[in-house]
Amino acid sequence: MFKNFLLTILVILPMAANAHSSLSASTPKDGEILNVPPGEIVMEFKSPAKLIKVELMRIKSNQGNSFLSALFGGNDGEPLPLGESFLMSLNKRQIIPMPSLARGDYLLLWRAMGEDGHVIKGELTFKVSGT
Repeated sequence: MFKNFLLTILVILPMAANAHSSLSASTPKDGEILNVPPGEIVMEFKSPAKLIKVELMRIKSNQGNSFLSALFGGNDGEPLPLGESFLMSLNKRQIIPMPSLARGDYLLLWRAMGEDGHVIKGELTFKVSGT
């Protein structure tokens, strides 16, 4: 009886984990250094998902680890406005139009909902080295 229960759990858990629509690729890639500011950010999910919240921050680099301090509530990030036209659209490929970006470090915080209703979240960092 216990073996059947254990076998059932071992079979169901990987299937449940695969049901969530995680991010499989992005352009720019996380941590990428760009010579030219991106006109858009493209996010590819493993299965259809809809972005429900996206925030873009320009990180001021006057402190040691600017990305970490922004992630943990430091006051060295400057939020940049994004439109909302890309939100709530169910697709495997999400495209986020970018405002004009200057040279600097950027942090994109995102939250999405997969087809199964589970919320996933993540972040994407990139640097613009030239304009």
